[in-house]
Amino acid sequence: MDFQLQLLEKTPEACTVSYDDVQLLADAQQPNPKHVLGVQVMGQHVVLRCWVSGARSVSVINELDIFLPECADAKEDPPEKVPLLPVEHCPPECPWLFERAFLYGGKEDKSQLQHWSFQICVQYSGGGTSTLTYLHSLGPLLPESFLTGWSHGMTETPPASMFGAHHMELYTHKPGLWGTRFAVWAPGAHSVSLVGDFNFWDKRAHPMCCREKFGVWELFLPMWDLRGQKYAYNIVTGALEEVIKADPYALEFVDPAEGHDAKIPECDDYSRSAWHGNYTWTDQAWLAQRLAKFGGEMWSSQPLSIYEVHLGSWAPSATNYRDIAQPLVQHLKELNFTAVEFLPVTQYPCDQSWGYQCAAGLYAVDRRLGTPDDFRYLIDTLHNNGIAVFMDFVGAHFAKDEWGLVNYSGTPQYEYEGTLGEIPGWGTARYNYSKAEVQAYLLGAAHHWIDHFHIDGLRVDAVAAMIYKNFGREEDGDEIMAGKGRLNEDGIALLKRLCVEVRTRHPGVLLSAEESTNFRWVTDRPAENGTERQRDDFRDLGFHMKWNMGFTYDALSYFGSSFKERRSLDTFGWKRLAWFLNYAYNERWILPFSHDNMQRKSLVDQMAEDKNAGEVGEDVRFAQMRVLLLYTIGMLGRPLLFMGAEIGESWSCAEPIDWDAAALDPQKNLLRRWVAKLLKLYRDIPCLHRQDDRADGFHWLDKDSGSQCVYCWKRMARNELQA
Repeated sequence: MDFQLQLLEKTPEACTVSYDDVQLLADAQQPNPKHVLGVQVMGQHVVLRCWVSGARSVSVINELDIFLPECADAKEDPPEKVPLLPVEHCPPECPWLFERAFLYGGKEDKSQLQHWSFQICVQYSGGGTSTLTYLHSLGPLLPESFLTGWSHGMTETPPASMFGAHHMELYTHKPGLWGTRFAVWAPGAHSVSLVGDFNFWDKRAHPMCCREKFGVWELFLPMWDLRGQKYAYNIVTGALEEVIKADPYALEFVDPAEGHDAKIPECDDYSRSAWHGNYTWTDQAWLAQRLAKFGGEMWSSQPLSIYEVHLGSWAPSATNYRDIAQPLVQHLKELNFTAVEFLPVTQYPCDQSWGYQCAAGLYAVDRRLGTPDDFRYLIDTLHNNGIAVFMDFVGAHFAKDEWGLVNYSGTPQYEYEGTLGEIPGWGTARYNYSKAEVQAYLLGAAHHWIDHFHIDGLRVDAVAAMIYKNFGREEDGDEIMAGKGRLNEDGIALLKRLCVEVRTRHPGVLLSAEESTNFRWVTDRPAENGTERQRDDFRDLGFHMKWNMGFTYDALSYFGSSFKERRSLDTFGWKRLAWFLNYAYNERWILPFSHDNMQRKSLVDQMAEDKNAGEVGEDVRFAQMRVLLLYTIGMLGRPLLFMGAEIGESWSCAEPIDWDAAALDPQKNLLRRWVAKLLKLYRDIPCLHRQDDRADGFHWLDKDSGSQCVYCWKRMARNELQA
C-alpha cells in the first residue's frame, strides 16, 4: 500500500457517523453498511469504522506500517496497534460501533483505500479475544462478470457455486483468508442481516452489503469455520416489515423434525478444498456406458423399464440412504427393472406432499434420510449394479410457507404477481419464468443434480402448469386438456431451454415430461407419415419422453369395468384398449402406473371383481392384473410401475407397504414373479423395445374381435420378426 495514515486525537465533526446511521445499525435496518463501515474517505481524512457485536474494544493492527503517530515529528516507532474509539451515541444495549480518524498522506488517487482489507483485534465483553480481517473492509465479493451473466439467466457458472453459504478461501481478496461467504438475491429488501447459531440469531450482528445493480446481498465472515451450523436471512422489506427467510440456494437443511433452517454445508461440492465429505465416486464405467447407450440418436431403442419409489416409505425401518441401497438394488434386479425413479428428493417441509411442495430447498438433498454423501452412496450403488437413476424435478410451483420463497423480499419475487402467481386447487405459488434470475435458479438446480449427484434423468413434474396460464382453473379444464388453454410463452421457452441445455451439456441424460394435455408437441420424435404430427406444423419442447396418462386411464377404466360392461363402455367402448394406437406415434411414451394411480386403492383392487366367483373373486382380480401388465409390456412405450404394484399393494405415506406380510401371500408372490418374467422378456427380446416409437414396430393381427375382449398383435424389430 503506497500511503500512510496519521492518527488524529479525535474524529473531526464533519467525519462523525450520524445518529440515524447508528440507529439503523442498532435496529438491523442499515441498507448500506459499506457506506458507513470499513474504510470511509472524506476529503483528506480517512475514518476506519467497525461494528462488532459483543465487542468491548477494537484495535486495528498496523501490519503494513501504514499508521503514523499523532505527532508527525515525534521520534517514536509506528504503533503496532491503533485503538479505535467507541462511538458515544450508540444505544447502551449494543455499544458495538468503534471508529478512528486519520489524516491521509499519499497519492492524490485514493482508490487503493477501497482495496485495503485491514485486520482488527477484538476484546469481547465476555473476556475472549480474536484477531481477524474486518468483514466490511473486503469490498465486493461475487464477480461482476458472474452477476451480469446470472442476471441475464446464464448458468455456465453454476449459481449455487456463488449464492448460498460456502466455507472457502477468499483468495481473490487476500490469499490465505478463510471463512464463510454468504450471498442471497433479495431485490425488494430494504436491508438484510445474516443470522444463525454463530451469532445467537441476533439480527443486529451481521448486516449484509448490497450490490444494488443486481439486488444481491453478500457477506464474508473471516476465520470462522461455521460448517454444520444453522443460518438464515433476516429480511426487512420495503414496508419495513421483518421476516426470517431460508436460503434458496442452501445445499443442506436440518431434518424437518427439527425445523426448516438451512445449514452451512459440510458436504460442499462447490468448495472442494473445504469439503468435509469424503465420498469418492466409483461409477465411471456406468457413466461411460450411459453416454454410449443414451447419448446418441439410438437411445430410444434401449430397454427402459422404470420402478417409481418414494424413498421415505419404501423401507420403513431404514433411517439412511445407505441402508436402502443394497435392499433396493436386490429388489430391482430380482424384478428385472432397468431404472429407478425417485419421487422428489429435494428438501420439503410437509410429509403429506411426498416432496412435490418444496418451499426453498431445490438444491438440497432431503435430510430425513441422511447427508448428500449418503445419497451419493445410494446412487453410486445403483449405478454399479447397472441401474439408471431418475428423479422428479418440480419446476412448476413451490409451497407458500412464510420462511420459503414466497414474497421473498416483501413482494412476489420468485413467483408471478396476482392470480398468475397462484395455482388454484394446489395452494402453491407458480414460478415467474419471465425473470432471468428465476430461470437461472431453476436451470441451475437441474444441472446441479446431474453434475453433483450423477442423476441419469429428470422427470419434470406438472409440465401443464408451466405451459398454460389458466392451469388449475376448474372451469377451463376441458379446454386445457384439449391443448387449447392460454399459453404461457415464458414457461414454454424455459422448458425448451432446459431440454437444449441438458442435451448439450449432459449427453446421455434423459428428460421425461409429466404432461397430461394435448399440447403439440412435447417430445422431439420425428414425424411419422400418416400421423397427426406429420400433418401439422409443430414446435416441440424437446423432451425425450412423455408420460401417457391417457393410456393409463383407458386401461384402468377398461379392466375396472365388469366383463359385461366392457363391450359398451362410454368413449370408444370395447375399442378403448386399441385407441392408444391412433396416437401412439405422435410422441415417445412412458406408460405409467404411478403413485397417482395407487393413493386409495392398489391396482389389483381397481380390477373388476367377478361377483359370481365367490371365494375366488380375489384370484380373478389378480389374474386381470397380470393381463393388464402383459398388455402394457406388449404395447409401444416404456413401462413404469410404482412401488407395491408388483405385489398388488396400495400405498400412502401414513401406511407404508408391509413387505413381510405380502411375502406370505401366494397371490402376491405369483404377481411378483409375473412382473419379473415380463420385464425379463421386455429387456431380452428386441422387438419389445427396439422400435417403441416406430409404426413398423407394431402390427395388428386381430383387433376386430375386441368386442369379444380379444386382441392380438405382433411386435417387430429390424431384421427380426417376432410376435
